[in-house]
Amino acid sequence: MNENEKKSGDWKAIVGGVILVIVLFMGVKLVFWGLEQIAPRSHTDGLQSISDSQGDPEASQEAASAPSFCVHCGKGLPESFQWGQFCPWCGEKNEQ
Repeated sequence: MNENEKKSGDWKAIVGGVILVIVLFMGVKLVFWGLEQIAPRSHTDGLQSISDSQGDPEASQEAASAPSFCVHCGKGLPESFQWGQFCPWCGEKNEQ
């Protein structure tokens, strides 16, 4: 009789495990759905802030006045370099 009880308990454990996985999966989905309802994602917010900074005249003026050569070592700097960053060649901070 122990063998019969053991065999019937095996399939119950498997079915219980499958149900547990399904319930946990649905619980996680419910938590993320609730978080999205509280703070909805907006893909356009990030794009709008990027376009705003590109259209900002102060930001473009600051980028135009950025150095093209390091004031310490004299080597050329990348186009994306801005004042206050460190030189990739000598490691000194270039301040305006």
